[in-house]
Amino acid sequence: MSVEKFSPSMRIIHWIMFILFTILFVVGFVMVEFKASEPWNMYSFHKATGVLVFLFVALRLILRWHTPIPPPAADIKPLEHYIAQITVYVLYSLMILVPITGYALSNIHGYSVSLYGLPLPDLFSAVESWEHTSSEIHEYAAYIFLGVIGLHLLGVIKHHIKGQDVLHRIT
Repeated sequence: MSVEKFSPSMRIIHWIMFILFTILFVVGFVMVEFKASEPWNMYSFHKATGVLVFLFVALRLILRWHTPIPPPAADIKPLEHYIAQITVYVLYSLMILVPITGYALSNIHGYSVSLYGLPLPDLFSAVESWEHTSSEIHEYAAYIFLGVIGLHLLGVIKHHIKGQDVLHRIT
């Protein structure tokens, strides 16, 4: 069975996650840049929202495996489709990696994580020798993620300019 659009649930989750990622990147940047002003409430919010994103990613992956995916448009070249597929796989990998490294970062630094007040278990041990490394992994993975999202958006813009309506599949 061929479909023209992603399922309504996939489309809703896609746009909710877009909003959540935007919030996470802005809050993450602000709390790191203004750390001296002790924006501690932002950290709790950032961590909780990261957990929420991770839950949405899990739901999104389940839906992706169980709902039909629209085929590429007829005017999309095979190489373009291949690049788009790689980009999607990298995005999914980073959607998993960034929240996990953020959770690990908190625990390794000796801080717990909660989901908007609901305490979550400490999954990683506090290890002083890993504090710097865990911070760098999370930060670099987040910036790589932001870059890949940028490539994703550029691809959509490129196809739109060429008159290929790929955006309708997810709206």
